[in-house]
Order: sequence, then C-alpha cells, then structure tokens
Amino acid sequence: MALTHVTAHYLRRAADSAATLSLRQEPLALDQHKEQLLDQLKSSFLARLGRQHGSFAEALGESQPSVLVRELEAFLANERSFSQLSVAMMRALEQAVNEMAVEVNAHFLFFIEQTSEHHHVFYLFIVNQNESLAISDALEVTPSYFIDTGPSLSGLKVDLAEWRERKNYAYLTLLTPRGNALLAEVIEQLSGFGNGLNKEEATLTFLEGVESFAKQVPEEKVNDYRASVVDYCMAQEKSDAPVKVAELSKALEGIDASEFEREMRAYSPGENEEIRVDRRSLRRYVKFSGRDKDLAISFSTFHLHTRIDYDEESDTLVIRGIPAGLRKQLLAHLGL
Repeated sequence: MALTHVTAHYLRRAADSAATLSLRQEPLALDQHKEQLLDQLKSSFLARLGRQHGSFAEALGESQPSVLVRELEAFLANERSFSQLSVAMMRALEQAVNEMAVEVNAHFLFFIEQTSEHHHVFYLFIVNQNESLAISDALEVTPSYFIDTGPSLSGLKVDLAEWRERKNYAYLTLLTPRGNALLAEVIEQLSGFGNGLNKEEATLTFLEGVESFAKQVPEEKVNDYRASVVDYCMAQEKSDAPVKVAELSKALEGIDASEFEREMRAYSPGENEEIRVDRRSLRRYVKFSGRDKDLAISFSTFHLHTRIDYDEESDTLVIRGIPAGLRKQLLAHLGL
C-alpha cells in the first residue's frame, strides 16, 4: 500500500444552528501513521455487510454529474489539487446539511492509495472521535481522543482505474451512516451513487450455476467443491473485489475449468462474467442457521439427509451423532 494524498476536514451542525466547517488548506504529510490509519479504516469499511456497489448515475445519462464526479475529473485532469477537490466537497456538504437541516459532528478523511503503477483508489471516510482517559507523562489523568474505526464508520470508495476504463461497471462502493438517514441521503446525492447492484439476487443466480455443476462432481468431492467456491468468493468479497468466473474456475482443484465456465455461462450476470457477491447468501449456501428466544441451531448444509433429517409435517429435525461437548452436558444434566 502506498498513500499519495491525504487530508482531513471537520464539519459540525447541531439542531437549530448553522454548520461550522473547519478546513485544512494543505495536504497532510505522508507517513507511517497515515498509512496505518487508512489500513484500519479500510478493514472496518470492508467488514461491513451494508456496503452498496454501483456506479455514478450520470454514467448512463440518468443525471448531471455529481460534485464528486466533477471534482475527481478535474483532479485527474490536473485542473484541481487534491486539497481543492476535498475543500469543494466539504463546501457542498456544508451547504447540503444546512439546507436539509442535517445534524452532523464528524471528521472527513480523504485518501488516495496507489496499489500499482497505474492503479489508484479514492477514499472518503466519515469518522467520529471518542473520548477516553489516559495518564500523562506527569502522571496526571487527562482526557484523550481516538478515531472510532468501528460501527460508526461510513464513507465511499472509487476505484479510479475501473471508473476510467469501464464507466458502467461497479467501481463505486458506498457505506452510508447508521442512524442518520438525512446525512446518508446527502452523501448519496453528492457522491452521485447510482445503478446499484442487487448483490443478493446475482449471488443466488450464481449459486444456482455452482450447484448445477456440482452434479458433475464425484459425490465424495462435492462438499469440498462447494466449500472451495465459497472460500474463494468470501475472500473476493472481503477485499471488495468481484468474482470473475474464469479466475474462479482456475482456483478450483480437481475440476475441468473449461466445463465449469461453460456451465456457468447459463447463469452468467452478463458479458463480463463477474459479479459482486452477497456475503449473507454465501453463508446460507453452506450453513443453515436460525434462532428464537430460547433456541439456536446451526449446521453445515452437507449434513442434511445424511446426519440430519427434516420432517416437514411434524416440523422436526432428527440429528444423529450430536457434538461430544453437547452430549457430555446432557448426560451430566440427566445424571447418566
């Protein structure tokens, strides 16, 4: 990872008052601490299931270019500095939160990461600071502040290389703020997010193809085949990358890659033969789970019809060979 640009601004607006904007006019110095911060923010960002994937709405003529699109285009054309880009975004945010009476109290961190010679990624993270206590060098208890990289994090990511090369593809990732619907609306409008993907539907169709090909896999290898597909897709999802059928076929051991690709074409999401997968759907493909107030059950799907049977009429699960730890607890409870 190599940072090429980073800066920070602060925006606050309380109820019934005008927004207060604190701007940094010059970029922050690049150092190890900034790279460490970006790494922590990215990890939290990519861990969130609520990420949306799409492209800029103006790419298909749905609207006029958003503030983010205009500023990124000017920056990439060397007509704007990175600081000017971020300040223009913050001015637009200030105006929007005042017009829509949005309450906000956050720092806005702008980054550009260079992942290869010709590949750059733009990030905007909206972060809160939490207060804690620390002991100073004078052994006094004093307040301290730290950036919350947890659930309060929101922001967006633009894969600049993908945007320039494939304008209609899902190069834009958006994570809207929790518990602040108005701020979420502002961020979505200013980013120009559009053409959002239905990842769940696409993943379910993709898994239909995976399961169709499973009929060609020897019975003793089919569970390993399914697990390998899910492991590969999970790794792609956690790195915010699409699953490309051609690459997946080569990663699966013991199968005919060309036959797999041929079978999957019937379930392909389009000419690109790649999808953004939904993590929840992947988990459900290999594991059944459910809970209510007093009962929680979870088991791998390959146990169905072998170790576990379900009777629909009586709504009953029959389990043969329960886990050793559970068996021990039951015997102790029953005094056996």
